Amino acid sequence: MFRKIVSNLAFSPALVGQIGFYAKRLRKEEATRRLGLIFTALALVVQSFAVFSPPEAANASSSSDFIKGGVSSKEEYLRHYDQNSNNIKDLFNELGITRQNIKDTKTGSLNSRDGVYSWGLKSHFSKSQGERSYTVKTANGGTRTFYTRPLELWDSKPYTKKYGSTYEAFVGKSSKGKYFALLKICGNLVLKEIPPAPKCPTGQTGTYPNCTTPPKKEPAAACSSLKITKLIDKYQLDGTATATDGATITGYTYVIKRDNVTIDTITQAVNNQSSNTAFTNQTAQGAYTVTLTVATSLGEKTGNDCVKTFTIPAPKMCPLNPSLLENSPECQPCPGDENIWIKDTTCAANVISTKSATNVTQGDIDATTTTAVASDKVTYTLNVQNTGKNSAETAISENLSDVLDYASLIDNGGGSFDPAAKTLSWPTVTLAAGEKQTRMFTIQLASEIPATGTGVSDKTSYDCRMDNTFGNMVSIDVDCPVQKEVVEQTVSELPHTGPTENMLFAGVALAVVGYFYARSRQMKKEVRLIRRDLNAGTI
Repeated sequence: MFRKIVSNLAFSPALVGQIGFYAKRLRKEEATRRLGLIFTALALVVQSFAVFSPPEAANASSSSDFIKGGVSSKEEYLRHYDQNSNNIKDLFNELGITRQNIKDTKTGSLNSRDGVYSWGLKSHFSKSQGERSYTVKTANGGTRTFYTRPLELWDSKPYTKKYGSTYEAFVGKSSKGKYFALLKICGNLVLKEIPPAPKCPTGQTGTYPNCTTPPKKEPAAACSSLKITKLIDKYQLDGTATATDGATITGYTYVIKRDNVTIDTITQAVNNQSSNTAFTNQTAQGAYTVTLTVATSLGEKTGNDCVKTFTIPAPKMCPLNPSLLENSPECQPCPGDENIWIKDTTCAANVISTKSATNVTQGDIDATTTTAVASDKVTYTLNVQNTGKNSAETAISENLSDVLDYASLIDNGGGSFDPAAKTLSWPTVTLAAGEKQTRMFTIQLASEIPATGTGVSDKTSYDCRMDNTFGNMVSIDVDCPVQKEVVEQTVSELPHTGPTENMLFAGVALAVVGYFYARSRQMKKEVRLIRRDLNAGTI
């Protein structure tokens, strides 16, 4: 239409009014498209903030993370490694993972169903579920305990329990050729196998990490002890000797006298630190003396501890173990059954820990069979029972980190609560054979259940369920707000476009808006030129 009006303007000057109408429309259109261009540019700026400063989930980190908040690049992880954040460098040195190994990793992903184990700073699961502790020496002379468990234990949703969870990670091999991965969301280590507990280096003594280097001593040898044990038909002679710092043992000689007359000499050419033999000539009663002499590289050694006497009376045997004398220190009954020898395999302690929960508010019912709602009170009962026949010491401790996501402790049952570790504990108790002890505590759910999203690295955090373990795991479902479930369900089903796709879409939109804005300006300029030519009489 615009072209038709311009082409007929020379023949019908009255059409200049239509030109004015188009000029007004073009000014309005230009203003509208300018506004659209401005808003599109602002949207692009806001989107750039999401790219360069991505938002963090409200529950994105856990106290068990190697690196709080995770990492986005390998260089960032190496900085934490060089700073020995949370002693990760000390752990990697123990496992044979070097800085170069980390630098050589490749960006990849892994699934919790791959049969791998994740490491963390805090204990979360029970030993029966596969969690193990691992203690290493730290650079400052102390120690640090890490915890490793199957990665699939963090899957708490029906979908992840079936298909597992996928994690972005830096994947590589250690200096020992073993697979390892570093999770980006938390910095935690992932291995395909649990390494054996570290041992003290050669030349050091003690239990790792408490290793010591013994001072060098001069060679020494001695006859340490002589023990005479009355058996049913003979006397057993057990001798021990020591040889340290280069000294050696070459033999043992037992000289047996009755009433100061030598009746037997037994010589053994052995180089061990212990020796045993038997004296069977016990038909004649009387006072016997046995002298043990040990042949060593430093000469023959004996001493007061290697000279023993005994008298052959009418034998009296231990009723619980016929191979021992009645007065033997080992002839003792089992505390739980006087008819069993104290060292019998059946005389042992066996402590069993069990746990249950009762929803007091909903009528004292089993809390695991119902859904807990706001302000409900739940009482936990912890039981420790020694079903064995010997006494045993046991510690009673309860980790409440997952429970306190939705509740608070209102009755600690006489225990001590550590708010930093979120642990409720009682003093160590000694359980006699057959004894059972019980501890109880009560929690109350919040008056308004929080709608906090499920944790990113700790997927059991704020997952509408309270889990904790004491022997067995007790899980209580929580009535979470509907909006939390709707949002999490919707977010899980939305396409994961990411910031790159959003930037591309915004760029296309900016190009389209810019095109129409430029077109409006061009048409406005064309109308201005036509009106100028009309006024000048050239049209």
